[in-house]
Amino acid sequence: MLISHESAMRIVTEMSSILKHDVNMMDEKGLIIASTDPHRIGTVHGGALALLESGGEELVIAGENEYPGAKPGINLPVVFEGATVGVIGITGRKEEIQQYSRIIKKMTEILLLESWGERQKQIRAVQWSHFMEQWLFSPSEVIDETFVERGMQLGIDIRQPRLVFIAALAGGRNDSGAGPEVLERVETAIHSLVRGESGGFYYKLPFKYVCFVPSGSPEKFRSLLQKAVKIVSAFGVRLFIGADAETDSPQFVRQAYDHADKALRTALQSGTPVVFYDDVDFELLISQIPLEARRSFIGRLFRSCTEAEQGEIVSFLRVYFSRGGSLQAAADALFLHKNTVQYKLRKITKLTRFDPRDPKNAAVFQAAIAIYTALSGHSASEVLQLRAQ
Repeated sequence: MLISHESAMRIVTEMSSILKHDVNMMDEKGLIIASTDPHRIGTVHGGALALLESGGEELVIAGENEYPGAKPGINLPVVFEGATVGVIGITGRKEEIQQYSRIIKKMTEILLLESWGERQKQIRAVQWSHFMEQWLFSPSEVIDETFVERGMQLGIDIRQPRLVFIAALAGGRNDSGAGPEVLERVETAIHSLVRGESGGFYYKLPFKYVCFVPSGSPEKFRSLLQKAVKIVSAFGVRLFIGADAETDSPQFVRQAYDHADKALRTALQSGTPVVFYDDVDFELLISQIPLEARRSFIGRLFRSCTEAEQGEIVSFLRVYFSRGGSLQAAADALFLHKNTVQYKLRKITKLTRFDPRDPKNAAVFQAAIAIYTALSGHSASEVLQLRAQ
């Protein structure tokens, strides 16, 4: 193991502040790589070299000229993972520093271990970043078995099916109105949510987070995304999310990223907090309709409904239509009895005068779902202004 100059300087500085004596760190060749006496850095410490060659446990130097480049003091080998990687030297009279020498040796080895650990984290972070960039932006032929093995070494099995979404603040980092503390809280929230999903992880790009979570039901996925938006809104900023369908092959992750990124741009343009790629074209169309007209449409369709009933109808029909209008499939997804689903459909017909089971009315409700979702993404001031009109 090579001891870096930065690690060595941190160690000798901390040791010197405790002992009030000069401290030197020598590498495996006896070269002084760090010292509280800057004039000695880069010179050979003859005592350290002798100690390394002899394999001894301690070398006390009493006189000025016993070893070239050495001053009176105590020198001890520094051991890392069973191997001697350097020498720590304390300048001074033996009787003044002898009682501290073994403690200093042990503390040095602990600090060296910490520095090594931090260095390994930095190396791993660079490897992770390089790996993720290749996975997201390289041609599919690059994602071969060797690439899969690299992922395994980093603790990720890229062969597992995953759902991909991209989260970003409105206006990006600089224009979102968020300071460093808020940005840190946003990232902590995203980290907690994604890591809370077994096998979930994310990759940070400028102004956005690319997130991967295990495959699950569409309802669970949508709930997770809405939860992220709600949590971040408590920080006084708006989070927007673009999501793609499940990717069941590591070669398709680049495509999933492109889809989620397009959905994110649509979300930012339309003011809709969460947009799925499959709905992008429709969402873009909806975003072109004036906000007042969208509000009027919802008001007319749901004029006999309370606000709570509007939300319940939209949530129910979103699941119903995602199951192709199948009563049994919708019942299974909603954990309801089939008869309960039929009852809800009849109630919606009574409240709105449109039967969702009629194909020509299904389009009306599909539009209502998209418009209702888009309206939910607008600021409170816009909604209040519309209500006042």
